[in-house]
Amino acid sequence: MKKLSLALLLVAVLGLIAYSWSGSQAPPVLDEAYMAQLRQARLQKDQAFRSGTSSPVVGAQQATFAGLRYFPPAAEFRVAATLTRLPVLVPQAIAMSTGGPESYQRWGTAEFELAGKPQKLVLLQKAGDKQLFVPFTDPTNGRQTYEAGRYFDLALPPSEATEVTLDFNQAYNPYCAYNHDYSCPKPPADNRLTVPVTAGELAYRP
Repeated sequence: MKKLSLALLLVAVLGLIAYSWSGSQAPPVLDEAYMAQLRQARLQKDQAFRSGTSSPVVGAQQATFAGLRYFPPAAEFRVAATLTRLPVLVPQAIAMSTGGPESYQRWGTAEFELAGKPQKLVLLQKAGDKQLFVPFTDPTNGRQTYEAGRYFDLALPPSEATEVTLDFNQAYNPYCAYNHDYSCPKPPADNRLTVPVTAGELAYRP
């Protein structure tokens, strides 16, 4: 009788495990083609910083430059966002790290979720640019990432698009993070994310 009871218990436990596996979703992954492109882009950026004439890393620091640091790429920080474009571009002055503000255009907004929490970013465009500029801050700033915030760029969506992919693995530091002689746009208050973005470029360590 005891053997039968133990067998029934074992069957029940195995059934529960199988049910939990079938009911759970596998974590999202980034495909190899994407990973290869990301690695190549980062390698090229390191090479440009190490030897390029327009590198923000200069002098002795350029000679000893060991490469930029990044969080491991994460699929959960490549998110689908609802796109809302403004019917008319609205001028917006963006404060700079030094000097007066620069003129941008408020193009629209992107609404999405990170870690189950709703977020919203204002999408900006510089007059004449063929892409959107997205400066943002998050709780990692001043700890793991540059204290003033980071940026990413977004290809200009087609006119009929209602959704866009935001890839925080592409987040990069402003040139001010490497060289204080540069003047860089400060992320507007509207672009403060409430969830730590542990993706993209880490703080620069010479």
